[in-house]
Amino acid sequence: MKRTGASHTVNPKTREVEKKYLRLFEKVSKAEQEKAVILDAMTELVLYLDTNLKVIWANKAMHDAFNIAPGKLNAKHCYQALHGRGKACRICPAVKTLRTGEPQEVVDFSSYKKNWVLRSYPVRDEKGAFIGIVEIVTDITERRRAEEAMRQSEQRYRELFENANDIIFIMDLDGNIMSCNAAASRTYGYEPEQMLGLNIESLLDRQYLPVVRRLIRNRLEDAAVQNPQEFLTYTRNGETVWVEVSARIIRENGRRVSVHGIARNITERKKMEEALKKREQELEEKSRNLEDANTALTVLLKRREEDRAELEDKVICNVRELILPYIENLKLTRIDSHQSNQLKILERNMNEIVSPFLRTLSSRYPNITPTEIKVVNFIKEGRTTKEMAKLLNASSRTVEAHRNNIRKKLGLKNRKANLRSHLLSL
Repeated sequence: MKRTGASHTVNPKTREVEKKYLRLFEKVSKAEQEKAVILDAMTELVLYLDTNLKVIWANKAMHDAFNIAPGKLNAKHCYQALHGRGKACRICPAVKTLRTGEPQEVVDFSSYKKNWVLRSYPVRDEKGAFIGIVEIVTDITERRRAEEAMRQSEQRYRELFENANDIIFIMDLDGNIMSCNAAASRTYGYEPEQMLGLNIESLLDRQYLPVVRRLIRNRLEDAAVQNPQEFLTYTRNGETVWVEVSARIIRENGRRVSVHGIARNITERKKMEEALKKREQELEEKSRNLEDANTALTVLLKRREEDRAELEDKVICNVRELILPYIENLKLTRIDSHQSNQLKILERNMNEIVSPFLRTLSSRYPNITPTEIKVVNFIKEGRTTKEMAKLLNASSRTVEAHRNNIRKKLGLKNRKANLRSHLLSL
């Protein structure tokens, strides 16, 4: 009888159990992979600790943040592996969660020149037993910097808003003031809280109310409106304030919600413009008066010229009729040579008086003296300096001084012009 090997048959129930555990293992493996993918994709730092604060696992961000190779944190105390300490950190939220069994949150502004938000959550099994802690660390450094930058920007804006000399205001579409700076309160004499809710119509002169309503309506309809525009307003005490306003409609989500504007106090400028306008009117009035006075003066001067010409004609006529005939009679009498010479000079001077040359010379050069006129006549006759000195009973140096004065008064001092020729040309 041949002996054959005994065959081993697997129990169907055992095979079913193996398949069940295999499927369960595959699900767990898949779940672990999905968990690892999710946790490693997070930017937050994630730790899973046991109740002794030893690391069960940590995500990639945690390893990268502390420059630790993957897996090197496992089974180590977090405070030792991450911070090189012998005991838990003073602000550790995990310690507080261990003590209270509740989620905890701590903000750390000092560690590693970073700003952190640390949150810890208790982990319990199906029966509610405390088995571990999940700690999530969020780096809020950039957010804090952005918040600080925004705070500083808002502070600068607020300082600019409050310290501006111009009025800055925000009002709703009905003209109620929603916000304004200190310049508005100073200008209109209201307390800052009294300005809030005050309608713009309480400040405006009544003739400008339709203008403002039309401007807001045009702005709402997106019609073109000229900026800036001038308005007359009044303080709480009724004093006038002229303002130059530039404004625009503010939209939120496409909806018009308010009006933002800047108003510059131009009261002093308006006063100066009004004073300048009044001054211009006064100057125009004075100019008209001057024109009238000039017209009257022209008439008077013309009359005076006519009177002067009439007087000259009378003088010339009298000289010719009352003096020259007697000179002619004297020439017929017996006189010595000296008297004859003096008579000729007298006759010549009288003829010069009635000549156009003397009138021309006197009108053009009124500062010429009588003695210089005598010298002029002698020069025209061609007399020498010595002859003129004898006739004038003066020295030759005196005659030369007169000649120089005449050249100076006639504008010939520095010119190479013959004095006699110039006098003959007049």
